[in-house]
Amino acid sequence: MLNAKDETMKKLTLALALVPALLSTSAFAQTIDDASAKELWCGTALTIYYSNPPEGVSADDLAKAKVFLAATGLMIDEATQKYLNAGFTEEQVTKIKADLTSQLTVLVTGKDETGASASAPPDAQPPYSFDDCTALLQARVPGPSADASSSAAQ
Repeated sequence: MLNAKDETMKKLTLALALVPALLSTSAFAQTIDDASAKELWCGTALTIYYSNPPEGVSADDLAKAKVFLAATGLMIDEATQKYLNAGFTEEQVTKIKADLTSQLTVLVTGKDETGASASAPPDAQPPYSFDDCTALLQARVPGPSADASSSAAQ
């Protein structure tokens, strides 16, 4: 027959044995909802897009692009916070954003991060279209006349 002290020790031993399993599960179990992943992807893609206007763009279109860039920055900031709230570390989010920037720079501009022409186009079809992303952007752009699809970067 177990006394109360032995029973308490067994419970404590079991609890301590479960701690590493719980910690390791939570460290690798971060997931992010599709809407937040889309927000980060689109914010990054549109930031690259509006940061690289073609030559000969009017001053008016450049001004619109600046408004859109501010909104894409907000999209990225909001998505970043959602990743952190979901349990990702700052380091993990920084890596995710760096990887996205590398991939999307080639996709959006046809050039790598150094500005050199990409040797091959991306293999996969992007998960979101320009229209998908500009729809997210429109919700963050002030003023009724903002039109992301006809701005400076086109």
